[in-house]
Amino acid sequence: DIRIIESRGFKVDNSSLTGESEPQSRSPEFTNENPLETKNLAFFSTNAVEGTAKGVVICCGDQTVMGRIAGLASGLDTGETPIAKEIHHFIHLITGVAVFLGVTFFVIAFILGYHWLDAVIFLIGIIVANVPEGLLATVTVCLTLTAKRMASKNCLVKNLEAVETLGSTSTICSDKTGTLTQNRMTVAHMWFDNQIIEADTTEDQSGLQYDRTSPGFRALAKIATLCNRAEFKPGQEHEPILKREVNGDASEAALLKCMELALGDVMGIRKRNKKVCEIPFNSTNKYQVSIHESDDPNDPRHLLVMKGAPERILDRCT
Repeated sequence: DIRIIESRGFKVDNSSLTGESEPQSRSPEFTNENPLETKNLAFFSTNAVEGTAKGVVICCGDQTVMGRIAGLASGLDTGETPIAKEIHHFIHLITGVAVFLGVTFFVIAFILGYHWLDAVIFLIGIIVANVPEGLLATVTVCLTLTAKRMASKNCLVKNLEAVETLGSTSTICSDKTGTLTQNRMTVAHMWFDNQIIEADTTEDQSGLQYDRTSPGFRALAKIATLCNRAEFKPGQEHEPILKREVNGDASEAALLKCMELALGDVMGIRKRNKKVCEIPFNSTNKYQVSIHESDDPNDPRHLLVMKGAPERILDRCT
């Protein structure tokens, strides 16, 4: 963990720690007694997504916030599952019944005049006969069959006892970001040529297709490609585009992946349209503007591209 002593538009992604999907700004100012809320602390395991900063290390290892959370999580007692409790109760019941019957018949045999050795064998035989040998196999087969049915519904069961525990659950409390969701945005709809177009959000791009040759889409694609600071991390050329890791904001990463799928060479387009200057996005303006050199040798003019909140963009449309 570090304390910020100097920053310039510095933002961090705290989703792995607090679940906040939006980048959080960081500055040298102390704003809250709670270390998770104050703006002058940046934590281990979080990513810097924007700006630059200088800081002093204040905690490391198990003393960091993430280290303390990991220590608390690892120190929890797992406890017995409901099915384990039921089996233990059943075994105690069967043991009591077996011992009672065994002793009873031992006494009866002794009273009837059987030799004491025969009475002991009778005692042991009755106790052994009451042992439920098939219980373990029956329970295991039942849980395995249930786990197989759940696997057909894309639910992987690592611990068989968890199947019965899940069936006994009345309330599930779960973190959302990174657990139920992946903290990954995807372009689902686009608006061009005066109509809303559904984008293909499937991993293998086997879903809906749209006209990528229309002038409206080409203009939209150029803006989404150039007015975008996100970049793919190096060394991922053989990874599927939607699974590649990206340096940058989550929404810009979604636009980058969408345009890479549609156009094929986003970085090449950026090289052909060199950036001249830029107004970065901020929460006050709610828009981002960049000016680029034209890739048309017959057009000496510069190209201005802009993206942002719909109301800010539409106010500036002719």
